[in-house]
Amino acid sequence: MTSDDQTSVEYLHPEPGKWINPGLGLRAMLGAQTIFVDAGVPWSSISSAVIGGGLGPKQYFVNRQVDKNYQTDYPADEAASFLAEAFPAYSTADSEKWVALMTAALIRDACWVRLSRQGRQALVIVSAGVSNACSAGITPHYLLDAAAQEPGTINIMAFLSHALPPCALVNAVQTATEAKTQTLRELGIKCPTTGAYASGTTTDALVIAAASQTPAAPYAGPGTLTGYLLALGVRQGLSQAVRRYLARVAGGTDSVLTVSE
Repeated sequence: MTSDDQTSVEYLHPEPGKWINPGLGLRAMLGAQTIFVDAGVPWSSISSAVIGGGLGPKQYFVNRQVDKNYQTDYPADEAASFLAEAFPAYSTADSEKWVALMTAALIRDACWVRLSRQGRQALVIVSAGVSNACSAGITPHYLLDAAAQEPGTINIMAFLSHALPPCALVNAVQTATEAKTQTLRELGIKCPTTGAYASGTTTDALVIAAASQTPAAPYAGPGTLTGYLLALGVRQGLSQAVRRYLARVAGGTDSVLTVSE
């Protein structure tokens, strides 16, 4: 689709170890252990990440693949040590500009989606595994500890072309979560213990970043153009990422054992 009145949806297929320019002024690389996105300048962001969580300006965004048996009592400290070793700029630049998510899912199976409509753009990157899918408010809370030996994670990284004030960033989290939950239901993903349709997994994380040097959009609900592009990106990205994960599980390959299920 090329008309400004139509929604353009493109799937990107980055070559490992090669920089790409996915639009929105970003540059990104799929590495051996990480998906790395550099915004060039700090963007307004909201995140539940172990590094850089909360609200604040961020420039560097990482989704890191860890071993399926990863375990530490101090994940933030361990993650900071990893970043310092893997990215020299983490030590030499302001570490407060970094966001880092973690997953045991294969990052090469993540889905990259670029969307645009009427002058607005979004880039959404989703990695997914669903072995410890849960249904919020139905799955007992103690199952979080029981599932810790085989963590399951849906990680969402979303980049939006227009600035969002803090209230709209919170609104965007709501929109992305609604899209995630509805997509899991459509895919038939259920909590393995209760049988209820899954709303996510017990360890999901996300970061939503909005370009700070652009006109602000006051809202990011599903009824806004910004929210629509975000939700559509989450739906398309999550659908493909989960299908890739399920195909690996069905194939019974050794690589499935390294997926955050």
